Amino acid sequence: MNAEIIGIGSELLLGQIANTNAKFISTRLADLGINVFYHTAVGDNSERLKQVIEVAESRSDLLIFTGGLGPTKDDLTKETIASTLNKKLVYNEEAMENIQDYYKKTGAPMSENNRKQALVLDGATVLRNDNGMAPGMAVTANDHTYMLFPGPPKELYPMFTNYAEPYLLGQLKQGDTIVSRVLRFFGIGESMLETELEDLIDQQTNPTIAP
Repeated sequence: MNAEIIGIGSELLLGQIANTNAKFISTRLADLGINVFYHTAVGDNSERLKQVIEVAESRSDLLIFTGGLGPTKDDLTKETIASTLNKKLVYNEEAMENIQDYYKKTGAPMSENNRKQALVLDGATVLRNDNGMAPGMAVTANDHTYMLFPGPPKELYPMFTNYAEPYLLGQLKQGDTIVSRVLRFFGIGESMLETELEDLIDQQTNPTIAP
């Protein structure tokens, strides 16, 4: 299974925040034996996101989306993916109850647009959000698996560990892991180090070596 991680949010492209979600997910996927070949970032624009999805589908089996599941109009991830997959968005009762409970506990008024966070792709496996409002989801269609996660790391990290990883383990046909090691050398430059290791690099298969 080859994966592509797609970060959604204009703040990523403006450099206002770093895409730490992609780093976290890549590390976790390596432990599951899933190759991550591409990281992509796209702004809050439905047409550009559709183009990114089309490219990702041509080269990856697993498409992981982070961000754009919130209540505002610029949060358009699931709407765009629903349109791309020709699927409906339906209300998830558990998510709706969690949102209503939050506002009851805080005493804050609940604006109507918060109901949007309880919408999920019809037929998707819902990934519970224990630290926020918008649930994640996973759905398989057209020989691809699509997984959607909220952007805040405090919500994404536990959701991925507790719910997404068990889901992916159920999808995998192999039990391999990807192991990477960083070797640090002192007193020698990169070019000379490569010269010393050239015979190993030229004949490498598994493991591979990259200076």
